[in-house]
Amino acid sequence: MNTQESQEILNHLIIGITALYAIVILIDFVVGIVHLWQAFTLNIEYHTNNTISEESYLESIDIKKSLKLENQNQSTNRITSKPEPQPDNFISIDVDKIDLRTARKIATAIKKASTSNPDLIIKQKVNSKSVPLAWLQAQIKHRLELAPEIVTPIIRELAPTAFTSAQENIQHSSIAKINKRQVS
Repeated sequence: MNTQESQEILNHLIIGITALYAIVILIDFVVGIVHLWQAFTLNIEYHTNNTISEESYLESIDIKKSLKLENQNQSTNRITSKPEPQPDNFISIDVDKIDLRTARKIATAIKKASTSNPDLIIKQKVNSKSVPLAWLQAQIKHRLELAPEIVTPIIRELAPTAFTSAQENIQHSSIAKINKRQVS
């Protein structure tokens, strides 16, 4: 074999390897495109099915809400409205006047008094941390609205300074008017 023949054989071999490599790349590209297309069609089918199921889910929620509202309207029509208990001598409770220690005592007393109604219990610790005064005051106000017959005597006993009567408010406003006249 002479040199020229060996060079031609090597050239043909290199061309064959390059062509084979190009064919492998082309096949890989086509397979990738096919997989991508299948994933795309599956994704479209999933979103279409998911959208339909979400729409049906939302429709079922709307139906449930409307049924609940109808049931509530029917139940409120059946229930006779009972009169709200009037506070003694128009006494109002200013929960903002309660300090932290007293608020904790009130929360503990409400917990002891409400053994039959666990909804009235006020948690004094959340995530192992003591709750702030404003939170306790808000909870006491809420429990006062839920069960004034239980909470009012407790506040009367533990925080008598939180009670204000309408007469005191009238006296305070008349004193303020007199002081304004004297200043003028």
